[in-house]
Amino acid sequence: MKQRFFLLAAFLVVAYLGGRYLFEGRPEIAPSQEVEKASGSSKPKPSRTYTPPVLESRDHGSETAKDDFAPPDGLAKQNELLLTFSDPAAYQRFLDSLRAAGDKVIGRIDALSAARVRIDSAEDARRVKNLAGDEASSDYNYIVAAPTLPESPTSGGYAIPFDNQALNWLGVPEDHREWGKGVMIALLDTGVSEHASLDDLPIERKSLVESSDNPESDYNGHGTAIASLLVGKDGMGIAPAAEVISIQVMDSEGIGDSFTLAAGIMEAVDSGASVVSMSLGSYGYTSVLENAVNYALSQEVALVASIGNDGANVAPYPAQFQGVIGVTAVDKESQRAAFSNYSPAVDIAAPGVGVFAAWGDEKWISFSGTSAATPYVSGSIAATMSLNPELSPNQAADLLLNYADDGGAPGLDVEFGSGTLNLDRVIKRDEPNIYDAAVGDFYLDLDQATDTTIPLRVTVQNRGTERLNSVSVAVTQNDGIPQKVYLGSLVENETTTHTIYLDKAQLDPETGYSISAETIIAGRDDSRSSNDAKSGTLRIPNESP
Repeated sequence: MKQRFFLLAAFLVVAYLGGRYLFEGRPEIAPSQEVEKASGSSKPKPSRTYTPPVLESRDHGSETAKDDFAPPDGLAKQNELLLTFSDPAAYQRFLDSLRAAGDKVIGRIDALSAARVRIDSAEDARRVKNLAGDEASSDYNYIVAAPTLPESPTSGGYAIPFDNQALNWLGVPEDHREWGKGVMIALLDTGVSEHASLDDLPIERKSLVESSDNPESDYNGHGTAIASLLVGKDGMGIAPAAEVISIQVMDSEGIGDSFTLAAGIMEAVDSGASVVSMSLGSYGYTSVLENAVNYALSQEVALVASIGNDGANVAPYPAQFQGVIGVTAVDKESQRAAFSNYSPAVDIAAPGVGVFAAWGDEKWISFSGTSAATPYVSGSIAATMSLNPELSPNQAADLLLNYADDGGAPGLDVEFGSGTLNLDRVIKRDEPNIYDAAVGDFYLDLDQATDTTIPLRVTVQNRGTERLNSVSVAVTQNDGIPQKVYLGSLVENETTTHTIYLDKAQLDPETGYSISAETIIAGRDDSRSSNDAKSGTLRIPNESP
């Protein structure tokens, strides 16, 4: 399912620096109800035991480091070791030996032949590894955390919040009460509190962590917000008829660990979940988590995880694993949120800027982050399954990827993956006579820039269900005279590109370069006129000193 590819390092740097365009002069959108701005609270945050790392190429625990027993500070539990055995018999012998020497096992996942062991010193670590022998791999127990809440996702007026319009924007009909019926979604998060939006819903609650209720934590309502976006009442949830099992794998500070997350995935699969939604991640690899992911995939379970909010070229686990759907966030103008990580692990984008959600005990918030985007994808898989009972979870997920709206660089890319979630296209994929030529995006291809020029790609996509035999695009640059460009024919889902070579001086950070484009289908009306035109201002931001 997940398609991986590698691009030049220069392109990755460029994508982060701003191969995107910025809109100017957007109107304010007034919320329809009073909400807290909880997409990064203005109050001082309580100290958490996890701090997102300085993101760079790092060794996720070499054998030398493990022999010295020096877990990376802030990224892993300081007195724990995870052992995963290839042979169940060797795993049992290890447990028996360790028990005889004084039981240090603080966690077990027998189905994965994995143990979580308490370690008191480097010498203790060597002794335990010797007992385990060559048939065991060892890892630190890396910290798992809810993505850092963006401080100001709408700062500068460039990111437009969804407010309560995310479902309408995705093409969800007003009456979708039966969406998700017959499908179980496992929510692995901080737990789900009682809330008016979730009253009387069939949510089963389990916890794999010690109770730690801190009502002052910015993350205490994180799981409740995700649940409301999945199944919340009164039109809030995308799959309101789905059954939800909440498996708490992080405490109220939004902190957990790789072993507990692996146990949560196993619990979700064995409880009968078809979809597992994980708005969380870790920057350290562990064998036990990969094995849990592979077990879930072998059972045809769809796994969905957030790509992270550190705005950098990196992907956390489990989103980085093959087969896990990595989700990034976009705003109401389909622009990737600047806080989102970018990586070949990104598979799809979904609403993640200023969406209305429940929070904690009876609060409502404006929720931003890849955390918010993830349940829209998880819930869409459940909804698609309920509308198409013959589909497996991963077949339903493939439909979301196949009918996503292309954004960013043409085709698969590190910012949008397959594109932005569009449920209207998924629902109507078999309807005939939908003729839809859409302006996909404006993309500055800095990877192909010279000392003086930068290619600007104007992408157009066929988002209908019929072949388009004659498509053109009218492009207006810097408020000049529109120029009509003939693009030819497009089959369903095909994206084509018109390239304009710009002088770098036209992309001044202060004045920018304005552009608009509008598609034209010769001889017929466009079935979805709302996506025919797009305009914006492009600029290359000043590099930080």
